[in-house]
Amino acid sequence: MSLYQSMIKIAITPFIILGLAIFRDYFIRYQATNLQLNLLWYRVLFDLFLYISTGILLASLYERFKKIRILRMTKVILAANILLLMLFYGVSYFGVLYFASIKEFFVFDFILMGYYAYLLIDSFRKEA
Repeated sequence: MSLYQSMIKIAITPFIILGLAIFRDYFIRYQATNLQLNLLWYRVLFDLFLYISTGILLASLYERFKKIRILRMTKVILAANILLLMLFYGVSYFGVLYFASIKEFFVFDFILMGYYAYLLIDSFRKEA
């Protein structure tokens, strides 16, 4: 995979994960409640899908990151993603309460902020 494709993957991965959390909440809240039958199994399946796909995305993200960690553009993308994730957290305090009703959204938001902060710090370390 080229360097630009790796940078794009680093840039869009948090939004894919947060989008999955929003989709899961939408499906459970608005679609599966109409079914009422085996609602627990739909929730368990979506939780498994969400957590497994998040783990796979974050693990593959680190593999891509190791190849391009020394580039300046990588540091800019990581810092911009941290700022956007902080903005998503702060948006709930400014009147958009949709995100505040999704518990998993804030959990994944904090996980991604910490993960991207780790990647940013790791990108500044010297190669041994």
